[in-house]
This record gives sequence, structure tokens and C-alpha cells, in this order.
Amino acid sequence: MSDKPRPIVRDTTGLSLNYRFWWRMQYLGFAIFGPADQQPHRSPKEHLKRERALRVLRAHEARGTDAPQEVVEAAREL
Repeated sequence: MSDKPRPIVRDTTGLSLNYRFWWRMQYLGFAIFGPADQQPHRSPKEHLKRERALRVLRAHEARGTDAPQEVVEAAREL
């Protein structure tokens, strides 16, 4: 397990505007009101980042395109 937080995936393939808005609101809520900093495998913010990366990866697979390496690395399990 890595102690480094994963980056937020910049690729928005398969993410609707509505999803991105509510994702950002949840992330901001966890940043302000969420638990104190935790190890990445227990952090709700890291869970949100991984979920977003998985959605982008699935969208690339459905379209038959190759996902950027950043997306693949972010979608990996900690």
C-alpha cells in the first residue's frame, strides 16, 4: 500500500456535467467537514478519486479507446 494520495483524474471521458458538479461538491465537503487526514486506503477523498478514475476507465473501455496511463494508475487498488 502506498501512503501517497492519488491525483484527481483530469480526463472527463464518460463523466456528465452533473456528475462532475456533484463529485466536486462531495470532495469539497470532505475537504472542509470530513474526517482528519487519514491513510490513503481509509480516506473518503481517496475513495472518491478512485471511483472517478474507474468511471473514466470503464467509459474508455466501452468506447474502445485506450485510457491514459494516469487513469489506469489512479484506478488501481491501494
